[in-house]
Amino acid sequence: MNDDMIITILNRDKCIENPVEIGLDKDWKVKVRHFDKRFLMKGIYILHFADPLRIIYVGKTRGSTMDFNTRIYRHATEAASRGSQVYQKLKEINKETGKPVLVSLITTNQLRTLFRGKTLKDSAMIDIYEQILIHSLHPELNSR
Repeated sequence: MNDDMIITILNRDKCIENPVEIGLDKDWKVKVRHFDKRFLMKGIYILHFADPLRIIYVGKTRGSTMDFNTRIYRHATEAASRGSQVYQKLKEINKETGKPVLVSLITTNQLRTLFRGKTLKDSAMIDIYEQILIHSLHPELNSR
């Protein structure tokens, strides 16, 4: 039996392709209406700003009831974030630059195509790939 595992690491541009604009606080309610079906899925998310590119945070969904929508909501609204460092940073940059907050999603379905060899649970793939992205993308808040 071969226990070798090969993991394909996406380059930065692939990680952040097809971003979705999220709103902060009151704007969240407006933007959430336009989210696609990926927001009901699980996986890894990358919060960032464009032009110039700033990758702020790489995170993951956890647990059976946590999807992207719930997780991003907890970063995008003051009440749900409880004033977290991620929320504060997103708010600060958005206010300073006027640029929208973007999120790119890597679903578990996509992750399964990046792992070859030994079979892993979805939760293990998410944990491993999140760490790979933190170390390869150097997000401002994860790298501290």
